[in-house]
Amino acid sequence: MSLRGISPIRESHPSRFTAWIAIALLVIVVFAVGWPGVHGFWGRDDYFQLALARMIGSPWPLFAHDHFPVPHSVFRPLGFASMWLDTRLFGTAYAPHAICDLALHAGSALALFGVLRRMGVSAVVATVAALAFALHPTASGTAQWWSARFDVLATLFVLLALQAALAYRARPSALALGAALLAAFAAMASKEIGLVAPATMFLVWLRWAWHEPRTRGLALRACAYALACAALFLVWRASVLGTATSGLLGGVSLGTALGAGLRIWLRDVGGYFSYAALLATWQRALLGLAALGFVVAWVVSRRHRRAVVDTNASARAAQAQTARGDLVVCGLCLLLLPALLQAPIAMLNAVPLRADFSVIEAAMQSRLYYLGIAGAALLLGALLSSLRGDARGIASVVSVLALIVFGSASHSAARQFAQRSVQISDIARAAVSAVDAVPRADGPCRIFFLGVEQAPEWGGFVSMDSIVKALAERGDVARCWIHADAPTYFHLQPAAATDADAAPWTPLEADGKAVPWLQVGALTIAFVAAPPALDTQAIATTRFLRWQNGRFDDVSAEVADGSIVAKLQ
Repeated sequence: MSLRGISPIRESHPSRFTAWIAIALLVIVVFAVGWPGVHGFWGRDDYFQLALARMIGSPWPLFAHDHFPVPHSVFRPLGFASMWLDTRLFGTAYAPHAICDLALHAGSALALFGVLRRMGVSAVVATVAALAFALHPTASGTAQWWSARFDVLATLFVLLALQAALAYRARPSALALGAALLAAFAAMASKEIGLVAPATMFLVWLRWAWHEPRTRGLALRACAYALACAALFLVWRASVLGTATSGLLGGVSLGTALGAGLRIWLRDVGGYFSYAALLATWQRALLGLAALGFVVAWVVSRRHRRAVVDTNASARAAQAQTARGDLVVCGLCLLLLPALLQAPIAMLNAVPLRADFSVIEAAMQSRLYYLGIAGAALLLGALLSSLRGDARGIASVVSVLALIVFGSASHSAARQFAQRSVQISDIARAAVSAVDAVPRADGPCRIFFLGVEQAPEWGGFVSMDSIVKALAERGDVARCWIHADAPTYFHLQPAAATDADAAPWTPLEADGKAVPWLQVGALTIAFVAAPPALDTQAIATTRFLRWQNGRFDDVSAEVADGSIVAKLQ
């Protein structure tokens, strides 16, 4: 394999045969490496999102109502809508959902390949850079976790928006402009990091205005459209959430959150980009050798660069230099802007990659860097394209080494993800089996789980209510109030649920006021507080299930006679 550089934009399109070879290779590699993860199971946030998708009825309310359990915090209507569609198509079977995520990851890799080709990067270099993204364990790990769908979907639309923006610059048309703005809007509606799309488009079109005075007016109007697209989304988001920021910040100021989050991102980014903490010794050695090889290749290329004398060659070199500059701008935007947009999340729950992490814990953190890995791949394409002379041969060898490390690490991580996710799901599957065995009742339905044990990967955030509502086949379970002796931060109920239905639990209060329940379509997200104790009548009308010996046993009689005490949360 020999790496070639950037060619002029007009020569950027590969032959049809070469394009199909690259596409086939990327798709096959993504599925071959990630396939072991298809045999996994749901985890942490998956349960809530799967339950929401099953109970909401229609996806359209997602676009007009606050739909996250922490009010005024998150607005991702298209991301949640994609989960609703998957659930309508595949039900609760895990494998089809996981296959869909692999397909979206492959789509992101193909879109990245397309951006590189639009920038004039050779087919070989574009394929190598796209493979580096597709095989990177931080990126592939993100695609393994269903709840990270928002990041994968947003990244896909960001890259598609860039492709359309570059197409509009090369050959302006209303179709290309509309496609760029529509893809950018879809990226933002998938997750807030999609704001990277209009920001990057603005800079690309601004460089277009700078370098091509004859079309400056057209380019500047395109810049205005990009800004208007971002502004429209932000106004829409604020009107739905009731705030321009996020309720996740609590009482922390936006400036404080940005500063703290950026410091944490800078602290952790190296670990997730190298993935060294979870690599085997031989993998770390090869990756270190590859990094050293890239440095050597760059030095060799600088030393052998020759001045261009021919006028036509100089013109082509200038055009290639402009394209490479655009590529660097795009890469830096995708690499750095997510750190700013996700700073509040980083402040709240980002942690460094550690050797004692399971691959599931790593994947849950990896989502913060998925779009950044795509940006790094664009920068890799720029670097490889700048190499000259013998440096190309060196880069070819070290690229293969890096891809071997990434591919082997991702394949191993996918296998471990499946094994661990199935292992820690025993309690979830046992809970559903126990609920399915509970006799149906015409009156109030309350189920209380005792002795709940949560895996470290769940972090105390998984409620038995979400688990049962996500997986149970019984339709009447939707109206049950499911409690546990572990914290339940919210309950999912049909839209008709009232305060009286929750009794003896009462509406949760904050600062002396009841926390409003969220109604999204056919679903209500209810916030309730436990009473000091359960009276005899409440105990008699509640089914108590205790975790022991790998299953949930009905201990309602023991709770009624006082031999077992239910601890209220």
